[in-house]
Amino acid sequence: MYTKQFLVCFLGIILICTAHSRAGVPPAEDTFNHYLDQALSFAKAYPREKAYLHFDNTSYYVGDTIWFKAYVTLSEGLLPTPISRPLYVELADQTGHIVEKQIIKITDGEGHGQFILPASSILSGYYEIRAFTRWMLGFDEQTYFSRTFPVYLASKGEKPERSITTYQLNPSMQQRPEKKEKFTLRFFPEGGQLVKAVPTQVAFKAESSTEANVKMEGTICNANGNKIGTLQTLHDGMGRFEYTPDEKSAIAKVTYKGKQYQFKLPEALPAGYVLNVTNKPGGLAIQVFCNNETPRDTLAVFMSHQGQPFAYQLISCTAEAPGTFLIRTKDIPAGVLQISLINREGATLCTRFSFVTPKSQLRITTAGLKPVYTPYAPIQCQLRVTDAAGRPIETNLSVSIRDAVRSDYLEYDNNIYTDLLLTSDLKGYIHQPGYYFAGISLQKQAELDILLMVHGWRKYDMSQLIGTKSFSPLQTPETKLILHGQVKSLVQKNELKDIAVSVMAKTDSVIIAGSTVTNGKGHFEIPVEDFENTMEAIFQTKREGKDRKKMASILIDRNFSPNLRSYEYTEWNPQWKDVSKWLQNTQQTDSLYLDSIRQVDNLHLLNTVEVVAKRRKNATMETHIYQQSLDTYYDIRQSVDRLRDEGKEIYTLPELFEKLTPFFRWNKQDDTYSYKQKPICFFLGGRMLTSIEATSIMTEVDGLQSIYICEGANAFSAGAFKDAQVSSLENGPRDFDHEERVNVTELSKYAVFYLTALPLRDIANKQQQAARGTRQTIIQGYNRPLEFYSPIYKDTDAFPPVQPDQRRTLYWNPSVRTDSEGKATIECYNSNYSAPLIISAETISNGVTGTLTYSTLEHQ
Repeated sequence: MYTKQFLVCFLGIILICTAHSRAGVPPAEDTFNHYLDQALSFAKAYPREKAYLHFDNTSYYVGDTIWFKAYVTLSEGLLPTPISRPLYVELADQTGHIVEKQIIKITDGEGHGQFILPASSILSGYYEIRAFTRWMLGFDEQTYFSRTFPVYLASKGEKPERSITTYQLNPSMQQRPEKKEKFTLRFFPEGGQLVKAVPTQVAFKAESSTEANVKMEGTICNANGNKIGTLQTLHDGMGRFEYTPDEKSAIAKVTYKGKQYQFKLPEALPAGYVLNVTNKPGGLAIQVFCNNETPRDTLAVFMSHQGQPFAYQLISCTAEAPGTFLIRTKDIPAGVLQISLINREGATLCTRFSFVTPKSQLRITTAGLKPVYTPYAPIQCQLRVTDAAGRPIETNLSVSIRDAVRSDYLEYDNNIYTDLLLTSDLKGYIHQPGYYFAGISLQKQAELDILLMVHGWRKYDMSQLIGTKSFSPLQTPETKLILHGQVKSLVQKNELKDIAVSVMAKTDSVIIAGSTVTNGKGHFEIPVEDFENTMEAIFQTKREGKDRKKMASILIDRNFSPNLRSYEYTEWNPQWKDVSKWLQNTQQTDSLYLDSIRQVDNLHLLNTVEVVAKRRKNATMETHIYQQSLDTYYDIRQSVDRLRDEGKEIYTLPELFEKLTPFFRWNKQDDTYSYKQKPICFFLGGRMLTSIEATSIMTEVDGLQSIYICEGANAFSAGAFKDAQVSSLENGPRDFDHEERVNVTELSKYAVFYLTALPLRDIANKQQQAARGTRQTIIQGYNRPLEFYSPIYKDTDAFPPVQPDQRRTLYWNPSVRTDSEGKATIECYNSNYSAPLIISAETISNGVTGTLTYSTLEHQ
């Protein structure tokens, strides 16, 4: 922590102040000194965290596993966080439904895990992985890690096909916000506002729902229609122009794809300030402008890094004499700098963001690699980590080696450097952030500055930092994993104190039991630090000293995920690198490889092999669902738990369906159901239920895992009716005792509800249902990380493996340790394809990041 005296000296920063000061500066200085002290105390009391995930690949197929390494640091200094131990990692589909949630144990700022994408339950689409600690969501502006991946349909042949099914899902399914405008143009005045008669730099961003990297140009016209300026995109749909506003807002007239558009610029304030920041060699020139209508006042420009101010400058200005000073950047912390103009009342008048490039980064180099590897060939990769001076660094690396041709490759992609130093402090999705650091030039510097004007946000509220606005954290830090809950009365929903809460959790081999008592507000805590994965649990409540169960609602505080964001066009349509030249290289290597193994004695290779296999009789439920017919789907267990966590009582499937979708109708008089005014056919375990079975299963809300709702004739497949005797569907499902067959021509008149039971769950066993006064749910502990399987091949020239190896990720290790010379050697084997490689390695040591993305063909 910097001392106050050291701060006022500006860390040795040379401040050249041409501002006019007035009498009475000491009171203003006392005020701003107080604000500085308050801000430093706030930063010390409420340090922030950041999270970054390194993945083994850039895209996946249904049936793959997503491997990741988590880095969790303090925002200031990027040192391993001592605040949080549990890291929550979510896999969300494109509609916004959480497919899976994991809790990763963070030790010394690191942890790792994986998401398995089972073919039996995962649909193809664009999935978002989000990572956050509970403490990261404790502030008004929530921060979290986010990355989107395509998950393709499982490839049917040897050549991986990049195919994603488009689902016409019911709008009620959509939880993720969507951008509906076809073309938009937004304006971002420097400092956050326009002031009448004050020249201002205005950044803008043009976006299209049908195109990436929008390119357009136009003119700026005043209210009379006269041209007063021009605008043109510079990079990724962004640009900037200078504008001097008057009483009426100007109009931007632009042409995009042959069509004319008009957009109104923001209105200008009659009086106020404009904050301008200009990058100079070795420093930042800061200017404050105002007009004649602005009352003269003494202000302060605060410079902050990750919510911690390190300097401020008293300043005043007039229309004729703007306040100006210079900051030398060599003494400023690296990353995004927040520059705030504050008055003596503590109001933030303007905010501007700038980026300070780190003085040095760790360097990761490779050795011993070939351009292309033949099938099953051994791979030896030598990595070395050094600092900027070339000194070796002992550190932990996360390393991925993947097939460069069969994996997707995005240039200028996210990495630990771009995420922790730039994008984590910006708002919204940043496309190809590595572009801004690929070669230093004046144009790149200007493009990065525009990016900061467009995506900069007040992540740190200065009014809270300096104490003029109260602050109460929305979440508390978690130094260990604890399950928080609350007990309320069943009818009146009052908080119940002094209630004994007992819990019994079990797996196949372990049973854990314990109890606690609620406090004055009905809250209770259960430590789950030693739990792994998920466990079935039953909660029971009773009044202390009483034997009878207390009829109460048991709420669990675990639904604190950040709000969903919309996808950007480039996330739906990633621009992968063209690897056709790489593919030609591998085909030539393949030919030489086949010629070499054909020469082996007594080895005969067939040009083509036809594999004939019997169709599985007991296919999974999902194989019977035609994806084109899918209308909606829900995780029943997750939905029931979420509603009960909110205090809602759910005991039957009709009660649940009424809350999930507006299209489900339950006629309580005759106990019949419909979906979109169609009768419903229920399927479970691959067969259609009789009316008696369907009625019986309505109370089995605690025994079911998921539901897929389909419509139309395509909702059924012939395999679903094999060996099944079912009645006519005219009046709904009947007993299987009837001999009539299904009238296939009438299937479009019905809605099909495909249900799946929880694993190892006998839903016909009524004893498994939770009685009133108890709560049946899942307790989640830390997810146990799995070990990446990497096969070993020997003598493959003489005896190629019988089973094809179609791995795209050839090697993944979240913790490769370098030795005292900064070196580490990795050994693995190629798959059954000739392939160039992409090596991805990342690390962070003593707050300094290191990243490597290396292609063996690009560096041959």
